[in-house]
Formats: sequence, structure tokens, C-alpha cells
Amino acid sequence: MPKDASGWVEEMLTAITAEPWQGEAMAPGLGFSEVLGRRVRTGDWQEQKVSTYDKIRQALEAGDFQSAAAFVGFFTDEADVIFGFFRQLIPDANEFLLKRGLTKADLRELNAKIIALLTLPDGRAFNARRLWEEFRAQGEEMVLLCGQEDAAGALELLPRFKETWRIVQDRDVDHLYGLINEVVVRFGEPALEEFWNFVIGPLFTTRYAKFDISKFPWAESLQTNLYLAFEAMRGHLVGQGRFGNMEFEEDEDRFTYRFDPCGSGHRALRGDDQVEGTPSRMKPPYNWGVTKEKHDFAWNKEGVCYYCSNCCIVMQLKPIDAFGYPVRVVEPPTYPSNVAAKCTWHVYKDPTKVPERFYTDVGRTKPKTFGATKPPE
Repeated sequence: MPKDASGWVEEMLTAITAEPWQGEAMAPGLGFSEVLGRRVRTGDWQEQKVSTYDKIRQALEAGDFQSAAAFVGFFTDEADVIFGFFRQLIPDANEFLLKRGLTKADLRELNAKIIALLTLPDGRAFNARRLWEEFRAQGEEMVLLCGQEDAAGALELLPRFKETWRIVQDRDVDHLYGLINEVVVRFGEPALEEFWNFVIGPLFTTRYAKFDISKFPWAESLQTNLYLAFEAMRGHLVGQGRFGNMEFEEDEDRFTYRFDPCGSGHRALRGDDQVEGTPSRMKPPYNWGVTKEKHDFAWNKEGVCYYCSNCCIVMQLKPIDAFGYPVRVVEPPTYPSNVAAKCTWHVYKDPTKVPERFYTDVGRTKPKTFGATKPPE
């Protein structure tokens, strides 16, 4: 991502081994990963699909205040990664529009229009950094209540703590979606590929090199791949009620995640009927779009949300072009005919065994050799 793109925009907005978590235990349910260089959740894959919110609640109900406090800290860690990601994505989206010819005055007007749609449930205007500080303060209060062994007080605050984070991250997604929609309105759907290459292209190079089988054994990187998917989607608060729970299963060939909904693009397609009563972002007052044409970068499907196309590019299309196989395969919901479907991800145990149809979906042909250093076909 551009490193110098966000200064004026930020001011304007006011704003592995078999188990990657192996290492010295830090608290029950948490440990330090030598591979990732930070704190992680421990436990098997079925344990990983359980939301960190539920781990906090379960610890409080059991009177295990040490674990509850530790999980509160980790819930904040999961949120912090995503919050920081959007602090880069939103300025970069503005920078892309600036480079495409919009003026700073145009962008101020556009961002003000989008933010006006994102009023908080209590009627306040949305300010991401102010709300983030409220969330952090609630986390600190949760830890204090754990220290006082006040289970009733902590359990009472817990839903509000979670909801504050959901309100931040959902509105960050909406803010970005509004900017992406403007890209499409002004420059057409093909500009989506250029947009994502601008804002996340460098991220692919730095973060996905670990999944190149010509450099690292897949048996090691597979575990990191699986863990990071759990962690990110817990942070996005996937699932019914938006607590961060998901489905996960394993068969002979692959691991499969299902999100009902995912906490970003799929939630935008469905709306917030479960939690806030707001409609699909394809309906008034938002009136944002989905693909009306077929593109390699959106699985050659109509009805793909603009935000979701980044999953196609980063997890499927770019890895195929770089390594010869997708890192994760996505079967996306589409609007309006398939919006009730669960967003589904597959991670193959052997990346060279990914079926041909997942290449065809993105306009590619499965190669005979694999890895970034593979010889030409």
C-alpha cells in the first residue's frame, strides 16, 4: 500500500509447524506463536471456530477471572488488526480517487455524504477514532471488573463491549464500500481491479509470500493459513447475532469455513436486520451496487458485492498467477438471488489438487507446475 497517501485524508476524516501457536503458554487458552511473533489463541480447529466473545462469557460464568481478562485482551487484539487495516484502506481509497481526477473538495463532499449515512444507533455522528477509544475504555473496564471478580458486572458490560466494536468495524466497511461504489459509478466495473491492485497489491506481496510452496513446505504454511482465517473472521464478528462464531469442517481433501454472514461484504449485501434493523446496502438510503457484468476478478459472476471482489483477487486470482494455485477458494453469495447463502471458503490440504473449476471461475487454466519459481509452461 502507498505509505504516504493518507496524511491529508486522515486529517479530513477526523480522524509453521503443526500448530502455529506452539510456544510458552501465556494464560489458559492463549499462547505465544514463534511463527507469527505474537499472542494467539490455542486449541484445535474446532476450538478456534468458537468466538472470543463466547470464550470471555464462558470464563466469566465459570468464575475463571484470569482467563476472562486474558480473552478480553485478545478480543481487543483481534479488533485492533482490523481497525488498523481500515485506517490504511480508507485513506488509500481516497488517494486512488484523487489520482483518478477527483479534487480534494470532491472527496470532502463524498466522504461527508457517506459518513452521514453511518449515524450511530444512539444518534451520534460516526467518528471511528472516538468510538475506538470508547471500545478500548470498555475493555479496560472489563479487565478491572475481572480483577474485582465481579462476574455480574462484567457479564452486563460484555454485550456493549462487543457491540461497540461491531459498530466501528461495520461502519468502516460501509465507509469503504461507499468509496468503492464511487469508483464504479465514475469509472466502470473494470476499474475495480485497478482499485484493488492499488490498495492491496503490495499487501499480497508481503503477506502471501509465505504460501509459496517453492519456498516453504505447504505442511507448515497450511496451518498458518488456517489459523489466520479463524482469527480474522472472529475479529470481523461473523455469524448469527454477530458474535464471531463460524462453521468449520474437514474432509479428505480440504478444510471448509462457512460464515452466516461474513462480517464485511456479505453483511453489506444482507443488511443489519439482526442487530440494527438497517437494510441491504444495495437498497435506500445507500443504493450501492453489485457487479452487473462478469469479470475474472469477481468469479465471473453477476451480483458480487464490490467489497467481496477483493477476496477473489487476493486469495484466488493473484495466488494462481503467482504460485499456480489459490491460497483459499471462495464460493461467494450473490445479490439478490443468492444472498441467503452462507459465504464459503475452502483451503485444500494439497494446493496442487485444487479442482479445475476453481481456476475456470477466475478465467484461468490449471498449470502443470507450481510455485513462484516454477519453470515456464
